[in-house]
Amino acid sequence: MGRPSKPTELKALSGNPGKRPLNKHEPKPKGGAAQPLIMTAAAKKIWPKVVNSMPPGIFSAADSYILSAYCEAVAAHQLATKMLMETPPTVTGSTGQTKVSPWIAEQRNAAGTIVQLGAKLGLDPISRQNISTQGQADDDGFGGLIG
Repeated sequence: MGRPSKPTELKALSGNPGKRPLNKHEPKPKGGAAQPLIMTAAAKKIWPKVVNSMPPGIFSAADSYILSAYCEAVAAHQLATKMLMETPPTVTGSTGQTKVSPWIAEQRNAAGTIVQLGAKLGLDPISRQNISTQGQADDDGFGGLIG
């Protein structure tokens, strides 16, 4: 199974490196991404950092819920990391056995979701390096996601 297709908008911004004809009849969702009403407070803080980090026109209203899920995954990863910093990496189970902290699994699961959804949204490093943003500032907006 090959690599998933990249959206036409991302292909155009990256200069169409494959030189294949672009789909001129691709459906164009209307409106920009709108933050869903139901999100955790932590995810709401991440939303503008993610949306504003990409060139205008990349995200549409149809991407809103995938973006929301991405923000929730980042928030969950941050919470799990914080909890791992504050608690020991092992816990005592109900029968006295030593177990790995459940926060490690939570952190790993959130990281996997971030990778999957980030790739779908063009947020992974490979997709970003192929997007040409001539005339825009060098700050990609992702610096604020760490810390």
